Amino acid sequence: MLPTILITVSLIIITLSSVAAWLNTQLIVRELSQIKTHLGIKEETKPSFFDNDLDRDV
Repeated sequence: MLPTILITVSLIIITLSSVAAWLNTQLIVRELSQIKTHLGIKEETKPSFFDNDLDRDV
């Protein structure tokens, strides 16, 4: 019984931690985009294989 409770509690803590890390990453990305806009840095997109996908409707 005790190992089951410990595993359940640890999984809940791990899940909450991963959600918090994801939210923190989103906040950092948003702040970086605001800084880039403020400094006048243009958004650079690198070409990708998926840009020329043959299945894409043009």
